[in-house]
Amino acid sequence: MISTSNSLRRAVHCVLLASAASAVTAVPAVAQETDSAARPIEEVVITGSRIRRVDEETASPVFVMDSSTIANTGVKTMGDLMMRVPAISGAATNPQVNNGGGTGESNVELRGLGAQRTLVLLNGRRLNILGNTTTSAVDVNMIPINMIERVEVLKEGAGAVYGSDAIAGVVNFITKKNYEGAEVSVEYGQTGESDGESQTASLTLGSTGEKLSVLFGARYSKQDPVSAADRAFSANALYLYGGVVTAAGSSRTPNGFISIGDSAFSGNFLEDGEECGVVSRNPGAAGTSPTASDYHCFGGSDLYNYQPFNLLITPQERSSVFTMLNYKLGETTEAYGEVLYNRTRSGFELAPLPFDANADDIIISANNAYNPFGIDFGGVLVGGPAFRTRMEALGNRASTVDTDDILANAGVRGDVGTSTWKWDAGVQVGRKNQDSNISGYILRSDLQNAVGPTTMVDGVLRCGTADNIIAGCTPINLFNIQDPAQIAALQSISTNYRTEYSYESSGATLNANGELFDLPAGPVLMAVGGEYRTQEGQFEVDVLTRGEPPLFLSCLLAQETCSGDSYAKYNVRELYTEFLVPILKDMPGAQQLNISAGVRYSDYSKDSIGDSTNAQFRVEYRPISDLLVRASYAEVFRAPTIVDLSLAPTQDSPTFADPCTNLTPAMVAANPNLAIACQGVPQTGDFTQPNSQVTGLITGQPNLKPETGEVMTAGFVYDPNFVEGLSFTADYWTYKIEDLITQLDPNFASTQCVNTGNPAFCGLIHRYPEGTAVAGEIQVFEEPIVNLGKLETDGVDIGVKYSLRDTPAGTFNISLDVTRILSYESTPAPGAAPIEIAGTFDRQFGNYAKWRGLMGIGWAMGGFDGLLSVRYIHSLQVNDPDGLIENAPPLQIGSMTYIDASIGYTFPTDTKIQFGGINLNDKQPPLLYQNNVINANTDVSTYDLLGRRWFVGVTQKF
Repeated sequence: MISTSNSLRRAVHCVLLASAASAVTAVPAVAQETDSAARPIEEVVITGSRIRRVDEETASPVFVMDSSTIANTGVKTMGDLMMRVPAISGAATNPQVNNGGGTGESNVELRGLGAQRTLVLLNGRRLNILGNTTTSAVDVNMIPINMIERVEVLKEGAGAVYGSDAIAGVVNFITKKNYEGAEVSVEYGQTGESDGESQTASLTLGSTGEKLSVLFGARYSKQDPVSAADRAFSANALYLYGGVVTAAGSSRTPNGFISIGDSAFSGNFLEDGEECGVVSRNPGAAGTSPTASDYHCFGGSDLYNYQPFNLLITPQERSSVFTMLNYKLGETTEAYGEVLYNRTRSGFELAPLPFDANADDIIISANNAYNPFGIDFGGVLVGGPAFRTRMEALGNRASTVDTDDILANAGVRGDVGTSTWKWDAGVQVGRKNQDSNISGYILRSDLQNAVGPTTMVDGVLRCGTADNIIAGCTPINLFNIQDPAQIAALQSISTNYRTEYSYESSGATLNANGELFDLPAGPVLMAVGGEYRTQEGQFEVDVLTRGEPPLFLSCLLAQETCSGDSYAKYNVRELYTEFLVPILKDMPGAQQLNISAGVRYSDYSKDSIGDSTNAQFRVEYRPISDLLVRASYAEVFRAPTIVDLSLAPTQDSPTFADPCTNLTPAMVAANPNLAIACQGVPQTGDFTQPNSQVTGLITGQPNLKPETGEVMTAGFVYDPNFVEGLSFTADYWTYKIEDLITQLDPNFASTQCVNTGNPAFCGLIHRYPEGTAVAGEIQVFEEPIVNLGKLETDGVDIGVKYSLRDTPAGTFNISLDVTRILSYESTPAPGAAPIEIAGTFDRQFGNYAKWRGLMGIGWAMGGFDGLLSVRYIHSLQVNDPDGLIENAPPLQIGSMTYIDASIGYTFPTDTKIQFGGINLNDKQPPLLYQNNVINANTDVSTYDLLGRRWFVGVTQKF
């Protein structure tokens, strides 16, 4: 509820102030003495609440993975681990994302609601270091695996407990505590193709004394890259055109895409007896003669296969350090501190720079000696005929990204006298620095000089006209860039560029929790507190890539690099309280009945965000001791982040299915909205967008409002006492989120424009105007971050756990967790028809297989232990998958099952050797084709790209 009325705000303030007063006064000493004798079990705080309890099962559905399970999976990063959780779906970033990634980070996307809507905690405190310049989520790979005791995944909204971002749920990484001794571990692995080597080494040290306990951990990991050329599914750019799978690619090819139209030379080139308007240089030809001896009609076989130059997994080298200290200041008070530091070095690798004389606003002069056609090509305003090539001489475009993350928590906590109340006062600071160095580009002004008019001076070809020779310039022949002399000339004007991103956060908290008073069913429990947080983000671009507003299509390098600086800062003040009230206990038909309620008030310094009040309610009912029936309701919200508000203009290359393909007057007459969506497109019936990937421009918006929503869950936990070790859980969940903060997808925006004519969507399409040689082609498609539309999703989680102990064959722990998405509806704008995404791969939202599951069988006997796990992703479909056929039948994608296993033995010397395999059945990812994805012909956020791989590790404890 945003911008609450003054009366409601005053009411909330009164409730919170009364709660704070209760926290101070509810300290009855006699009651404490009675409770101390009656409560030998340690109380803990379960993720999803701030109240200390002895109950392991509560109203909140929580999925837990412990340290032994994590160690036996063989995963190298927390991101790899979280991809296994069945409640994960969508399109989260991970190191398999090459084009659009390369930072080495992984995000968590619960319920497929976007990684920015999953809150990440470290030991119950917000891990407030946002990811890179294009994400508003936490990089979980910064957390060293060897320091984690368990991971708790709260599968419901928790806005009243944690504030912003806890919409889809919460992931809480809980570190080891009271650790005694030392542990050293090393591990090595590679794929079944003998590539993708990985190496890790970790150290854990701990000591616990009467007053001081210290924990220190360090971890180093290295992952080698794997080329897309080394796997059959990704070696070629595969497209689905006209119902046929075609190994195609880009029209930016080294031999050129040269549009000569109906020029004087067009008669020299015939295809099937007809003149062709686009030619390409014959392989090995000099390109000096505008005839068939040097050129031929451009065809499908000339398209450039960019895939072999891309990566299936980006290289990563990561070093992490974590330390924790607790010092007792007295009998009931202790000071604590935590520091997490992570350094990551990673980077992407893409095919050599594509050059488009129109998009890059370069005019290849008719008076350039290397231009055999004698006509001007390119330019934005001039709109000359198209000229495209691929700058192979520059080598691949590649980045080196250095990221430093540091998070520090410090505080004091203790008891309130001899009562049950505990308090905690702490401060937190966090910082991210990310420096990127991107190579493989060319100085635009120098290139323009080199392809402009040329003049022969004393037998040497020079840049410029006879009365204006350009000093220090060497003419360049773009018609034959494979000429060794041209390679050297191009490399002489090549360059790299840099970007710098920094993010800082700080905060302070004061929390208290304990018992208020007793009821017949037990004590009323309460938590209360206040928080203050500030965040600040800044992005600085190289002077070479500082673009010109409003479309940022022009800078000193290639158009795709153009961007701008950005900066934003705000703070938030929050108060919260939470109650747990026992209603019934130990009665017929009511072994236990508890209700809980909480409320949080958040006040943001930025006016467009304003203030927000969010409440939650939960019910726990045990009709019998074996059965817990539970339900919850939560109001949730997400304030726009620094990245949302100030994202620097960022160009990307979204895959776009143009509705204006083969446009005719009859099509426009049948749907007048096509005239708006297709401005400048010739209505001749033969127009096609030359590339499936177009130039997109992503921009943040400074006046975004928060998202708001509601989350409800209902389910049960059944632990039958007649079968020891067996437990069933089932929970139904439903989410409704409005005023989505989202980056508009060009395909969606285009569809809305065609269907409705809405200028909010149609105005995002910018095409080259009529009268230019590239009339109608997409110049840039704006992808602003906006508040628009709503999401509604519901489904069911099912869990089974069974422990079979001390059998002749050993001890077994069997678990099965399944998530079923019943529906996932996106209503993109008010009045628009809802779009059902469940069971599909959606270009904007990602992968929404209806069923996902994880089964594990853990085994231990003597010194041996092992884990067999099976991961399942159900079949799905891609709607409108064909690049040419309108309303083509859906592309059916089969289900995927991955089998992983490990086995280890611990010697009496506390030395453990472990062997394991991941994707043992060597499943290859399904083909979704480049019409529908950006990387590797498949969904790199969901499927395993590397195939079968193995690892071996040694751990020594002291």
